[in-house]
Formats: sequence, structure tokens, C-alpha cells
Amino acid sequence: MSTVTPTLSALRTPLPHELPVEVVERKGIGHPDTLADGIAELASIRYSRHCLEVAGAVLHHNLDKVAVLGGRAAFTDTDGIYDRPLRVVFGGRISTSFAGRPLPVREILQQAAVDHLRAALPGFDRVTLEVRHETTDSSKFPHWFAPRSLDDLPERPTAFSNDTAYLVGSAPRTATETVVLLAEAWFRRLPWAGSDIKALAVRDGAIWTVTVCVPALAGYLTSSAECHDAVTAAAGELTAVLQEHLQSRVTVVCNTRGSRTGPLSGQYFTLSGSAVDYGEDGLVGRGNARTGVISGAHLAGNEATFGKNPAYHVGKVGGWLADEAARAVAAEFGPCRVALLWRNGAPYDEPAFIEITVGRGAPPGEAEELVRATLCRTDWMDELLSGRYLPAIAPVGELLAALERTVR
Repeated sequence: MSTVTPTLSALRTPLPHELPVEVVERKGIGHPDTLADGIAELASIRYSRHCLEVAGAVLHHNLDKVAVLGGRAAFTDTDGIYDRPLRVVFGGRISTSFAGRPLPVREILQQAAVDHLRAALPGFDRVTLEVRHETTDSSKFPHWFAPRSLDDLPERPTAFSNDTAYLVGSAPRTATETVVLLAEAWFRRLPWAGSDIKALAVRDGAIWTVTVCVPALAGYLTSSAECHDAVTAAAGELTAVLQEHLQSRVTVVCNTRGSRTGPLSGQYFTLSGSAVDYGEDGLVGRGNARTGVISGAHLAGNEATFGKNPAYHVGKVGGWLADEAARAVAAEFGPCRVALLWRNGAPYDEPAFIEITVGRGAPPGEAEELVRATLCRTDWMDELLSGRYLPAIAPVGELLAALERTVR
């Protein structure tokens, strides 16, 4: 084990729910950045599964360089048609062969892009799509992306960190984090709402202000006035539900640039359900963290999880270990934050630094034991390949139940 002694902060960093003001954002499943994250993650999962079938191990790849380049729709007053395609560009590096046999990389990646966009965009069938492949197998090591056998995978049988990185796990979600997830889920279940929903919540003490931007989907509303009324009604219902569950004052504001007048297409109106219709671009790592939200209060690093190799990449494996460690500590001692630092080449059970923040009065030694036990785990692959970090929308009922548990 590491000779570096893990320490708790001498000056304890407040946990997010303890802060007087907390700000959390959620970029919805149809946001261009979230689309890029989801495509990269699904492509990595599909590729990894194929590698396990044909080679018995996940081959080297990092697909965390996906770009979603917006298309263009020509709008009428209440409809439109694509006249410039939405483009998905795959970058990064990937093994294209094993033991001299080619792998169907382009086919796997392209189908992953189509399948994720179809799931994330309710108007996907109205989109014109183009997929570009710009991945490479470049490396200073001649067999890194063209392994002759499993002997060319040095991370086997013991995985180690491939980079120096700082990963943070926190558990459980704060009420504010749940609020932004609920805001997206609340609107997305409505047939007229697209999926590029952005929600930002500010908790000032025990008072919440929630700002939501919700696109209208072509084919469901006929005028700006109807759109305004639909958004206002849904916001009012959400306000009442949040006030009931939070037992506090809540203000929900929606579509602050919306209007009851003018053509419907002049509002936040989409064919696909996303601002990609307007040429908006998305890149992996510019949106939600692996937690599904953007929350500066967690003091996390800037590792992007999506599309990275689930066999050993610190941005994914290290993130999973941090999340599992936080979950274990929270189950015993309540809200917590676990920060882990690995140096390049270090085994995962030997981080260079561990910082654990728990509620006052919790025994730090026992919390550290739970973290250490978690770091000895090696069973991350099945869960990562099941889609743990794929962008998704939780059911409204599940989020309401989580909110009740958080505020009790």
C-alpha cells in the first residue's frame, strides 16, 4: 500500500448541502454536449463488448473526442425541414485490429451514434445525419492499437492508472441536484416538449429558484400563445410539487425569452427536440459530470468520463472507484465527499492522496477503512458496460421519492 498517509482536511471543506448558497445545472439529454457524451459512451460500450467477444479483453481505445456539429433547419411559421445535416465526428484513437484480423470499428461507432440520437431526440426522424470518422491508431508504441495478442495489453492482469488525475465522489445527491434532474424529467414527459432542456437551480438557504429552458417540438403546438400557455401550466404544476416536497419557497421560471406573439418558430421551437437544429455544436466533457449534473460545490476535477476505456482509464475507473467509495461511506455516516489522486502508473489501490469529508462527529478512521476496502475492488467492468454513465432521464416518481429522502 502507499506510504503516503491519507489525511482529512485540517480546515474542513463544507459539503454542498451545508453551503449557504448552492448552484446546480443540468444539461438535458438532448443538449448538444450531452448528445456528444452519450454517443461517445455508447460507442465505447459497444466496442468494448465486441472486443470481449472476439479477443477476450477490451482493446485500447479512447473515444472521448466526439463532436456533434449542429445542422440547420429552414423553418416555416409552425414547421420546418433540414437543409444542412447534423454531423457527428468521431475523434480519438482506437484499435482497428487484433491478431491481424480487422475489427468493424466504423460500423460499431456509426450504429452507436444513430442509436443514441434516436433515443435522445424525439424528432430524430426529421434530422438529416452525417457521420464522419476521424479516429486514428497513431502511437509511439507499434502494437498499442494493433495488438498481436493479449500480451500487448500491459494493463492485464492488474489495471493501473494511465495518467495523473484527481477524481471526486460525493453521496448522496443533494436536494438541489435532484431538483434540476426532476425539472428536466417533469417537462420531458410532456408530448410537446423536446429533449434539449436546461435547468439551473439556486438554493439560497432554504429557498429555491429554478430556471428552465424547454423547447417545443414540431407537430404538437400551433401558436406562440399555445406554447406559452403550455409552458406556464407545466411550470406551475412543477412549482406546486416542489413546494410540497421541499416544504419551502420555490420559484420556477421558464423560457425567459419566450413570447405569446409572433410565429411559433420564433420561440424555442425545434424539429429534432434540440438546438442542434440551429447549428449548435456539442463536445464531450463540456456538459454534465458523470453524476448527471454540473455542481461546482463538489470541488471535483475536470476529468471527462464518457468514451474512455473501461478497462483501466483513470477518468472512468477512477471515477467509478470514487463514486463507490462515497456511496459506501455515505451508507454508514451520511453525506460525504471522497477525493482521490492517482499518479500515472499507480495501481488503483495505491492512490497518492485520499481526502475524506464526512459529517461532524463521524469517525474518520472507520470512513478511511471503507474507502480503502473499495479501492481493492476490481469488479467495475460489468457495471461500466451496463451503461452506468450513459446520459439518461430518471422517472419522475423515482426523483420525487429521492427528494423526500433527502429533505427528511
